[in-house]
Amino acid sequence: MTAFEFFTVLLSFVVSLGVASLLLAVSRLIQEAPRVHFSLTWALWAAAVFSLQIVFWFRSWTYHDNFAIKTATSLPPLVLAIIAFIACGLATPQTPDTGPIDLREFHAKQGRKYQIGYAAFMLVAIVQGALMNDTTGISYGSFLDDAVVLATLALIAIAAAIFRRQRWLQIGAPIVFLVSS
Repeated sequence: MTAFEFFTVLLSFVVSLGVASLLLAVSRLIQEAPRVHFSLTWALWAAAVFSLQIVFWFRSWTYHDNFAIKTATSLPPLVLAIIAFIACGLATPQTPDTGPIDLREFHAKQGRKYQIGYAAFMLVAIVQGALMNDTTGISYGSFLDDAVVLATLALIAIAAAIFRRQRWLQIGAPIVFLVSS
């Protein structure tokens, strides 16, 4: 087993736990459908956070040829996996045993948290790209292009967290994230 394969197992555990928590919540919401007040906004954000996890896991393969276990190359992907896991946890609504489950209210109260988690992920991804740029053979220009895209996505998520009552932004931001992934 290579160092990359060994490390990827750890990342996979963290990513899998985040994905599992979100999927379990969606399953529970389907089971409790009569009590659920659906929210398109929450569903889009949940899909964007889910996509964040999956895309991160697939893109981690980029480093398989030149990976070495050292702080500069191991810590950023682990931090990214942890941030993505936390974003999944924050986007996962609790399903009480009785009473209504209002996903609109959940997004209104908790949305800012998973939006900031999404933005934090993008910003840490820039740091990871900078630290690992020399090991992948990716050109500096390509890194800058990626950094601009990631910073723009982070700014959109931050704007959504700040302007929570702007429905077009709450719906548009996760659509942009899903399309860009």
